[in-house]
Amino acid sequence: MLKCFRNCLRPSSPSTLLVQFVTLFPQRLEWIVHLHFGAVSSLVISGTSPACSFMNLDDCVPEPEKKEYSSVCVGREEDIKKRGRMTAVVHDREVVIFSHEGGYYAMDIRCYHSGGPLHLGDIEDFDGRTCIVCPWHKYKITLATGEGLYQSINPKDPSAKPKWCSKGIKQRTHVVAVDNGNIYVTLSTEPFKCDSDFYATGDFKVIKSSS
Repeated sequence: MLKCFRNCLRPSSPSTLLVQFVTLFPQRLEWIVHLHFGAVSSLVISGTSPACSFMNLDDCVPEPEKKEYSSVCVGREEDIKKRGRMTAVVHDREVVIFSHEGGYYAMDIRCYHSGGPLHLGDIEDFDGRTCIVCPWHKYKITLATGEGLYQSINPKDPSAKPKWCSKGIKQRTHVVAVDNGNIYVTLSTEPFKCDSDFYATGDFKVIKSSS
């Protein structure tokens, strides 16, 4: 077999090499060959059938998995209006729901930074954006988007004023809906990773049932 394979390497044409290789080895296996013959740089030889197919390796990258979650009733609208917030377990994920100035917001209950209990934090405005402030380390998280906010200053400019900047989305937010006086939460289906995912379930739980 080794001798036959060496003979396949002798032709100068990449296409001739591939044809001879497939002819000699038609087994139902997956063969991956990395070639460097001019423009031919990366090819996949699929031997799942006698007529092998060729594709670029970049086409083999799987798409992110998208999950679908049903809406879950977490309580009555009149109750959250009185208290300003409520906690719930939605599909085994802990969330906190806030009622603020006529709007409803839901996010992972544990702070992305160190797992602080956001349902015990204060709601404040920073640079025109409404945030929940983690009671542990005072991290600011926007209710609407889950962005982490911080103040930045140019150390080379002594007269510069601190500016509010965004770290990007750090806390996963979820969809809140009201129907017939009931509050419903639908978990986020966004496939990207959020820092708060680490604390969202499992050993870090702070509540055990819906409120």
